[in-house]
Amino acid sequence: MNKEKILLIIIIFLGFLIRIYNISYPPLLWDEAALGYNAYSILHTARDEYGQFMPLIFKSFGDYKPGLYVYLTVPFVAIFGLNPLAVRLPSIILGTLLPFIGYLFVKKHSSNKYLPIIFAAIIAFNPYNIHYSRGAWETNVLTFELLLASHFFFNKKYIWSSIIFGLTLFTYQSGKLISLLIISILLITNFSSSFLKKDFILKFIFPLFIFSLPILAGILFSHQGNRLEVVSLFSYPRSSEEKNLILSESGQTDFQIFHNNYIFFARNFFSRYFNHFSPQFLLTQGDWQNPRHSAPYTGVLLFPSVFFLLIGLFNLKKNNSSLNLFFLLWFILAPIPAALTRDEIQATRIMNFSVPLCYFTALGIISTINYFKKNKFFSPYIQLFIFLSYLISFIYYADLYFNHLVKKSPQAWLYGYQQAMQYAINSDTNSLNYFTDFYGQPYIYYLFYSRYSPEKYQLQDRLLTTTPDTGKVHQIDNFIFENPNYNHLLLQKTPVLGVFSYDDTIIQGIDRTQLTPLSPINNTSTFYGYKNF
Repeated sequence: MNKEKILLIIIIFLGFLIRIYNISYPPLLWDEAALGYNAYSILHTARDEYGQFMPLIFKSFGDYKPGLYVYLTVPFVAIFGLNPLAVRLPSIILGTLLPFIGYLFVKKHSSNKYLPIIFAAIIAFNPYNIHYSRGAWETNVLTFELLLASHFFFNKKYIWSSIIFGLTLFTYQSGKLISLLIISILLITNFSSSFLKKDFILKFIFPLFIFSLPILAGILFSHQGNRLEVVSLFSYPRSSEEKNLILSESGQTDFQIFHNNYIFFARNFFSRYFNHFSPQFLLTQGDWQNPRHSAPYTGVLLFPSVFFLLIGLFNLKKNNSSLNLFFLLWFILAPIPAALTRDEIQATRIMNFSVPLCYFTALGIISTINYFKKNKFFSPYIQLFIFLSYLISFIYYADLYFNHLVKKSPQAWLYGYQQAMQYAINSDTNSLNYFTDFYGQPYIYYLFYSRYSPEKYQLQDRLLTTTPDTGKVHQIDNFIFENPNYNHLLLQKTPVLGVFSYDDTIIQGIDRTQLTPLSPINNTSTFYGYKNF
């Protein structure tokens, strides 16, 4: 075994350790609990929580999750039980294998012998990829599928490429658009007259068409299109107040020329698009709109990567290979799905953006090393400097992730749900239990941590629609999921239990010293408990 293969094994092994270490951290999110419980339900009944037999799309909270991740989770739930490890293992494994696929892809189509291994290393230790590999994020699976399908396409294994692209449609919502964009890129960068022949149509186009039929049917004839409508940028036109203000400043003619809806939506689209190329996103803040999507005080790349990324892009003109063109077009088009949504920045929807970011970072490192290679005195010191700068940056990132991520934003990370739910589950079964829904979807944590019988729950189906794309469950047995009224609980003579959020105690003016802190963090608690027995 040569040195390169040994180094690749070491990179993949270390990448796996980083992803599986302390896997219960950060806390399990709603969607992760929903994926896990539906896998548990499929395992025991072959039906989802609503009693639907082996669905391709899961209703869940009413947001209709593509179902591939659920089915990937089923064997791990069977082996390890219903717990965070089982739910997160599919993402951990595919996140670990992503550097390996990247290595194979570049190794096959690049003339530079060092680029594949550096590309693999950058992916393995990149904050963006680590963050989404450690949780049950469908977008991480999508990223793996996109790179694998592209690898097959470059190698002219069209049937396998088509199957993997087809699976992306059942992996994550944005997969529908980004897969179409990546396929377009592949057709451009690998253009051949054979694309018009019967063999290509049967092996690539036809399987994709078959895969897309259930998705099209769901969008056209069921509620599965609701989620797309809710998050779409075009569902949020300019407010009447803003429109009236602009009209008062100029007039109707000026408004129609310079401030019409086309310009309004175009401006919003481009501002969102370019946010994903900003130094704040890449270097200093990450996803500044949602603390769950990146570590605090840093971007989605390690600090040295930003500089090598620029060098890699600048040196593209020296090598106009189809591989470089492919990753350049991916780099340009990746932010489009996020830019078409209501959020100013959205790391999750474009997690696949990490692949071209890592590729051009690796290319920048190679270009830098080659530039100094002529000088035998400086060359070893430059390589040592690159290694040490990455090591220090990674240690800094690891500290931010493991020591600051949850403590900085405990409520955003839903910290304490497990402790609070187990407090309620372990209480007297004859009590009436009120559990706050301030942080959203407490019912799924009850199902998850109590390992509630899927057969029993399927008979209830009590999801109440509260918005076009999500709903909530009000009660399961003796558990009522609503913000408890503290004064009401004090008057009860029968056994009663209440779990309050920190915000509930402020809103109701409750003396927290009279309650039991259930999830202490930062000298406070996200949940507080009360019981009269």
